[in-house]
Amino acid sequence: MERSLISSRLVVPMFVLVLVSLSAQVFAQNAINGGLMYDKWWVMNGADEPTGDHPLYPPAGQQSGSGTFRCKECHGWDYKGAAGAYGSGSHFTGIPGVFGSTMTASEMFDIIKNPDGDGTGGTTPNGHAYGAIGLADEDIGDLVEFLQTLLIDTDTIIDANGAFTGDSMQGEGLFFGVALCGICHGADGMKINLGGTPEQPAGLGTHANANPWEFQHKIRLGQPNSLPQMPSWVEGGGSLQGVADIGAFVQENLPTGIEDTPTVPTASEWSMIIFGVMMFITGMLVLQGRRSVAAL
Repeated sequence: MERSLISSRLVVPMFVLVLVSLSAQVFAQNAINGGLMYDKWWVMNGADEPTGDHPLYPPAGQQSGSGTFRCKECHGWDYKGAAGAYGSGSHFTGIPGVFGSTMTASEMFDIIKNPDGDGTGGTTPNGHAYGAIGLADEDIGDLVEFLQTLLIDTDTIIDANGAFTGDSMQGEGLFFGVALCGICHGADGMKINLGGTPEQPAGLGTHANANPWEFQHKIRLGQPNSLPQMPSWVEGGGSLQGVADIGAFVQENLPTGIEDTPTVPTASEWSMIIFGVMMFITGMLVLQGRRSVAAL
């Protein structure tokens, strides 16, 4: 009887622990999905790719089309908007970031879903209107969870010069070990051409050096709808220090795909090469002639 009593007392706490564990896993997965949608949401949820420019995208911005509907386009890969890496250059909008936001989850949900000036029960200033152009409430909920739980201060792993502050040797062990990067991307990071051309491919080294903030986001959350699906470092329990270490290894050791790719000269370049060779031969003949005259 005593054994039965002890067992019954343990049942409820164990059941609660199981529920808490399952809830944590679902919560994390939703947040990760939200991070992938922050990158390119219509690829993740199968919605139609948006057309035109987002209504809130400023006229002075240099981007256009569906790209202006990506969360990252205005708020940045470092989540700091105009106060971060997108504070200047072709992606500048002047729009604030989402890192450090004091909005509640409910306020975030409303501003993402509702159109500007026509929110539920009143108005939603700067409403993004995503509820009408492809995001279901569940999608918006995932985005909010990402914004509430998985944003980081990228300054803790990337310095002012864009260099990862991790340990390159530790990163090498992770790259070829538990992170499994080398399996898909190859030992030099060039196995998959990430948006480059056949003549000038773009690999991991290219992206890590050109945009370390985007690189950290994709390490932590993955690449939207890739085949095979790129695993999330966060979902696998990876640490922020691990992101910095992998980033440092890739930046310092892997080729960018530019200086390492042989190029074929164009027709005009061949003309210059041939002209140069002919001038060199002519010069050598003249010099030889002068030496022959001098010898007489």
